[in-house]
Amino acid sequence: RDLHSFPTRRSSDLAGVQRELPGQVLLEASYVGNRGTHLGVTRQLNNTPAQYLSQLPVRDTQTINFLSQAFPDPFYGINSIYGTTMTRANLLKPYPEFGNVSVEQPIGYTWYHSLQTRVEKRFSRGYTLQLAYTWSKLMQATEFLNVTDPVPYRSISDLDRTHRLVVSGIWELPFGRDRRFGRKLPAPVEFLAGGWQLNGAMQRQSGPALAFGDVWTLFTGDPNSVVLPKDQRSVDRWFNTDAGFNRLSAQQLASDIRVSPLRFSGVRADGQARWDFSVIKHFPVREKATMDFRAECLNAWNHPNLLTPNTTPTSSAFGTITGQDVPRTWQMSLKLGF
Repeated sequence: RDLHSFPTRRSSDLAGVQRELPGQVLLEASYVGNRGTHLGVTRQLNNTPAQYLSQLPVRDTQTINFLSQAFPDPFYGINSIYGTTMTRANLLKPYPEFGNVSVEQPIGYTWYHSLQTRVEKRFSRGYTLQLAYTWSKLMQATEFLNVTDPVPYRSISDLDRTHRLVVSGIWELPFGRDRRFGRKLPAPVEFLAGGWQLNGAMQRQSGPALAFGDVWTLFTGDPNSVVLPKDQRSVDRWFNTDAGFNRLSAQQLASDIRVSPLRFSGVRADGQARWDFSVIKHFPVREKATMDFRAECLNAWNHPNLLTPNTTPTSSAFGTITGQDVPRTWQMSLKLGF
């Protein structure tokens, strides 16, 4: 059946409690969960059958040599996919006259569970404050561990962020029309001094789970020693590269059935920590026309939010980080509405 005959479905569950305290302070705690089904997953149909692949926990040179042996291409002249020769691995495919044959199937799914809490000082006297914290876990089955597997692999999601804390606030400066001070300011002064609003937000969240490829089958050390203490992590060594990884190119796995997980929830990249501020000014131009000026500073303290480290053991950059997320950024805009 056509993929579009299986529309993506999402179902959600929500249960929570709220309590309003004196001073217009709201407390809220909720369980939020959802499940997505019929997600599109790309499946490769033209693969070397699994029975010919190695299942050994070490490099299987015999199987690699067997599958990589070259033979005259019986389809040469009909197409130019492989050239004059092709390997035994390609000859054993169900459609050896073709290259990659893929199809998108609606067999993927995700599931999410979270505890979401919020404390809010509701807007009054020109200001509001809010603190929100989420503790969650997002799992997914939207890709295959091996191309020959019958179903997608269930794994921690690459979008999972265990902890997220956001503190935000809005303050309308008490100057100008309908404010505490300067309600009768002359129009030119009101135009410049009134209608200002300050906004701020602080965000902290966990980093993503790291994917190492099929290297844990060869791992010989203590998995608990891979994660370094925070005071020992740096862009030059984010995790313990000497914990037991096999870094010899000549011993890496190939032509095998992978058994190590896609990602590890306990080994994560850098989280996010940033402060964002903005200033908004409302200009009453005419009765049916308004103009708003907005100036924003993202990551105001220029805190380095690092990208994911290199997780290829055979690379000379293994364990290092060479990039960062948004540095301090300024942006301004002027909007006219009529």
